[in-house]
Amino acid sequence: MMKRATLVLLLALPAAGALATEADKPGASAAPAAAAPATTASSGLSQSKFLGLLYSEIAKRTPMTSPAGPGSATASFHIDAAGKIDKVTIAQSSSPKHADIVRKILSGLIAPPPPGGSFEGSQRFNFH
Repeated sequence: MMKRATLVLLLALPAAGALATEADKPGASAAPAAAAPATTASSGLSQSKFLGLLYSEIAKRTPMTSPAGPGSATASFHIDAAGKIDKVTIAQSSSPKHADIVRKILSGLIAPPPPGGSFEGSQRFNFH
């Protein structure tokens, strides 16, 4: 099993009605907080490449605006050997709506198969 890693995604959400540029997209300037050393395993991906692809998928699924307004949520999750997130636990949330947004982001996500067969991670989402 892969060591637990924590990724941080800071979202700068534009004001309602404003058009976002590429620089305004979630994750445009953010990077994973903890990138593990590059090692290869059964999936053929290094751990750092896997984390990069996972981070990219999370950013793609994160909405540009939040109907819940400003707030945050932190979730822990497990990715199985096929790359499916099969468990999401909300550790902290500023509101139930923020928790629901994060659950939706993570619940349908398909990542590449993780090196080592599975992955445990944690992600903080900040909505501005």
